[in-house]
Amino acid sequence: MISASGSTTPTSSRTGYTKLPPIITTTADREFLHGLNLYIKEEMEKIAQDDEEQHYLVYKGAFDKVTEQVKAYLPLVTEIKKEYEDTIETIRKDHREAIFLQEKLKAMASEPSTIRNYRKRVDELEERILIVHKDNDRLKNELAELRSVRAEREKKEDPKEVPKHRLKKDSRRIPGLSLEETTDLKVLHKKLEKLDRQLKELNISYKTRFLPRSRKHELKETLDQKVTYRDDLLWQREVYKAKRQRLKVALEAAEEYNRVKPPHQTVGDAVAYAFLHVFGAQVIERMEDGVDGLARESTPSHTGLFEEDDPNKEKEAEMMLEYIEKFNELFEDGNFEEAAIHAANSPKGILRTQATLAKFRDYKGAYTGRSPLLAFCDALMSSVKAAGSKPNEGLSADCVRCALDENKLDLLYHWLAQDRLTVSLLIGKMIQDHCSCSIPCMCNCQALAQNVFSRLRAHQEVIICLLRQGRVYAGLQYAKIKHIQSEENLVNMLINCPSLKLAQVLIEEDPYSPPLLPFGTVGHVLKESGNTHLLAQLIQKLLQGASKAGSVYSYSLRSAVLQDKETSLDRWHGIIEHLYNTDYQEAGLQLTAIVTVVDALYRAINKVSSTSLL
Repeated sequence: MISASGSTTPTSSRTGYTKLPPIITTTADREFLHGLNLYIKEEMEKIAQDDEEQHYLVYKGAFDKVTEQVKAYLPLVTEIKKEYEDTIETIRKDHREAIFLQEKLKAMASEPSTIRNYRKRVDELEERILIVHKDNDRLKNELAELRSVRAEREKKEDPKEVPKHRLKKDSRRIPGLSLEETTDLKVLHKKLEKLDRQLKELNISYKTRFLPRSRKHELKETLDQKVTYRDDLLWQREVYKAKRQRLKVALEAAEEYNRVKPPHQTVGDAVAYAFLHVFGAQVIERMEDGVDGLARESTPSHTGLFEEDDPNKEKEAEMMLEYIEKFNELFEDGNFEEAAIHAANSPKGILRTQATLAKFRDYKGAYTGRSPLLAFCDALMSSVKAAGSKPNEGLSADCVRCALDENKLDLLYHWLAQDRLTVSLLIGKMIQDHCSCSIPCMCNCQALAQNVFSRLRAHQEVIICLLRQGRVYAGLQYAKIKHIQSEENLVNMLINCPSLKLAQVLIEEDPYSPPLLPFGTVGHVLKESGNTHLLAQLIQKLLQGASKAGSVYSYSLRSAVLQDKETSLDRWHGIIEHLYNTDYQEAGLQLTAIVTVVDALYRAINKVSSTSLL
């Protein structure tokens, strides 16, 4: 065995360092070395050949045994072991970082294609929606035509004559009168007065003494409801009485424990002993099984009736009461996340109400993390599938308002995509008004609002959202499909969503159809809505388009003015004067030249036409 005798080894005269004793000197050292080799061989047979981690652990254990055995080489072996472990740990750390960077690189590389695929999918779905809406409109028209044809056919059919009821003449004698009396007018008048008096008495008796049979059933149902309500009140009284008795016993036991504080006993043990002493062992067994039977034990003379009616009512009411108390405890302790999840998953939705939301919203104290209101709204939306129903319109609107105030558009997008909101026009307006971007919208609020309005079939609002996203052609195509592409609607689009692209599309020339709006109307709308800069940019674009086409100077602007036969000369002058007054003299000068030339041209044509007629 290797010795660690502490004697100093003589120093070599040549090398200048202390000589170490030999490693193997005795038979015990050889047996240790043989046992170590046998240990390594057995352990290597137990593990897989490609499991490098297990190989490392086997050799590490063998190295530790050598360290324990060889005392003289302990400093050197320890340094070697330390260097190896540091090197292996560095390699592991570099390997983990490499894997992480590879995954991150893959995610960053696939992100543009993913976004592009999502956008492409959105466009495809929008096209499908437009096709479906178009088919629905066609089917509605066909249904209306079929109904009109059926109505016309029913009008042509001759109505069947209803047979008139004919009174039968009664030739029998009046009972109680002889033949002579039936021919005496005085006797007949007296008999008639008597019969009228009897008829009035019968009518009065019918109205005051008798009621319809249906009234009897209504009174019976009302009586049953009153009896049921009375039984519920009696049952609640017994439940509250039993609970009061339990709380009283627990409070007295706790106070007694605080006064004495016996060793080897807790407050729970004292309360359990008090329950055992007051209510008996059967009640304690029910408490351990989770069944509430203290109400029956505390009032044995009255609770038997209610056990026969519904034995689970007491347990259900107790559970709900404890659920509400637990929520109040979490809220008061400042555990808003747990309180929100607790309220959202409440049984029968007793805490999924606007009153609970108002409690989170009205909290003004300090908190960490996200706001209590946002925590409750998120928990409420996450538990929609578990609850089996979506929140009502008011609660959904409050949740949307909270998400917008917190600028959590990703949450709002998730709620809409998972269909966890009861959408309404109010929600769509809130999302639409939250956008503060200039056209086109870059914050995706208009896309979310478009999703809401599409579900509600609010076509005008859908078009506004499309235009504010900069999707002018899609908006105008949608208006054309829905048959709402009138001049008034187009003017409203330009007022609500003023943009240079929309103005260009509205006056765009088409060889198969005239422009959607005359150039003068577009200019007047931009002037009245305070968007004079867009009008000046539109004029410059028309001039630039003409010069790039290689035609005569200002051809596009001139053609736009020539095609506009609806705008009067006074309106043109008003537009030009407004351009001059708002420091757009260049655009005003160009428009003045074109309008003057066109007006002179029309006057010459009219003069030639009148001369030829003469």
